[in-house]
Amino acid sequence: MTATPKHFVAVDMGSNSFHLVIAREQDGSIQILHKEKRLVQLAEGLDRDNRLDNDAIARGLACLKDFNLRFSTLDQARVRLVATHTLRVARNREAFIEAARAIMPYPVEVVSGHEEARLIYKGIAHSQELAQRNLIIDIGGGSTEVVLGQKTQAQILSSLRCGCVSYNQKYFVDGKLTLENFRAAQAAADKQFASLAKEYFSGHWDLTLGSSGSVKAICEAMQHFFNDETITLPRLKQLKQQLLSWGHVDQIELPQVDSKRAPLLPAGLAILISFFKRLPVTELQFAQGALREGVLYELAGISQFGDVSGRTVESMAKLYHVDLNHAAKVATSAKQLFDAVADGWQLESWRALLEHAVKLHEIGIHINSRAHHKHGAYIIANSDLPGFSQEQQQLLALLIGNQRE
Repeated sequence: MTATPKHFVAVDMGSNSFHLVIAREQDGSIQILHKEKRLVQLAEGLDRDNRLDNDAIARGLACLKDFNLRFSTLDQARVRLVATHTLRVARNREAFIEAARAIMPYPVEVVSGHEEARLIYKGIAHSQELAQRNLIIDIGGGSTEVVLGQKTQAQILSSLRCGCVSYNQKYFVDGKLTLENFRAAQAAADKQFASLAKEYFSGHWDLTLGSSGSVKAICEAMQHFFNDETITLPRLKQLKQQLLSWGHVDQIELPQVDSKRAPLLPAGLAILISFFKRLPVTELQFAQGALREGVLYELAGISQFGDVSGRTVESMAKLYHVDLNHAAKVATSAKQLFDAVADGWQLESWRALLEHAVKLHEIGIHINSRAHHKHGAYIIANSDLPGFSQEQQQLLALLIGNQRE
């Protein structure tokens, strides 16, 4: 019988990037200790016969060797290695898996498209609040997963043969950004989305989210042009016109977007435009979690969902030894003041954020009582906070940082 694991390690071997996440369980939540992303471009090594070339295999193995150094000395670690589309289709994947096993003494799980979609939904459900009915899209390097779910439960899982790396190689291989290239990529994506089950075309969902690198890069482009990260079809079309005006991936000028991700932006954009056109989607937001978070929570055996943001605040309060009695007294005063002006000032939607800020307003004392409001703001701004969007996290840090002086 093995001892209770102290650490949980997830290795996500994607078609474009490999990800490593090391975490521990803290009061029912996952506390991230280390995150690392490496651009491996495994999918670029697939030839027409779906065989990985030696260079791609070497890049992947070199990355795993580096990752192994990060956690090989951890005691009682539970480790899970998950591989997705490229190793699903690679005809010589056993050669890679055998070599990987010599580096890390753990099995490599080549998950199906449906299992990948399930883990993605689970990772998102643990990382933020979901609505009653949800539509999720995750554009990967070799495949795109689309999921319909109700609250925390995924209900319909789909994996499509379209990805930012594979489409980049096929439709934007020379880096030229032309209308013909976009049309060809969108037409190919249209056929994939048209194959989805009829439930995807009903429009019966409350929230649409996108996860992983391609959607994140497009959200960053939205921020550059429109000062927020909301994705709509008109905005996607404007971004497409801007890319066409640049004419080549080397001319893309988006400082917020990772330079390594920029060459894949046109392919991801073509897929997302097709998604908006094919399905009755009007708006999409970036999701906080993804596959690796789903893997981590399964490793840790954490199954409760409930109030994700509330659970995060409780965990932070315990971690930084908050005086809960004093926080409760401050909360009473804050509530009285808030209730007096909430209707007149239209503040009701900010009630939960104020409650969270009150509970955590003294966490900075854990560093130093002097200027603890500044220390508290720093902690909040630089922590992983499941259940909070980036904007909510920034606002929470602002509230705590400006509580005095």
